Amino acid sequence: MICSPASSFAALGFFFGLVILLAGIAELLRVTSSRNAANRGWHLMLGLVDLLLGIVLMGHIAASEVILRMIVGIWFLFGGISLISFSRTIGWAWLLMPGGIITAIFGLLIIFNTAFGSVTIIVFTAIAFIITGIFNAWLGYIMKPGLSR
Repeated sequence: MICSPASSFAALGFFFGLVILLAGIAELLRVTSSRNAANRGWHLMLGLVDLLLGIVLMGHIAASEVILRMIVGIWFLFGGISLISFSRTIGWAWLLMPGGIITAIFGLLIIFNTAFGSVTIIVFTAIAFIITGIFNAWLGYIMKPGLSR
């Protein structure tokens, strides 16, 4: 991902669409297996919307990249606002308030600066894969027969 950021971001956008498509299929399966008439209509509509959105996003990678960036940016923005509100509640304002402000600004940068948002998502995802790989290799090593404690 670090060596090829443009194609990595396109792949992330495609997989984002795939996840939404699979969520739509899961909702439609829930509708067919559920006998609760009160929620069936809602889940049917949600499943169809997810199914159509997933197909559109997988077919239009540029749209899925924009939506992915927006969702991550909004997530950071609300996370920052949440930290700011918690700082007033629990009294750790000296630590949480600046963290919340920085996180909210970071979210706004991801939303409104396309290059910054795209690079940030790629770098965070790459770091997550690297850390996961290291821990999976370590876990595999310690689970090897004869090495358990």
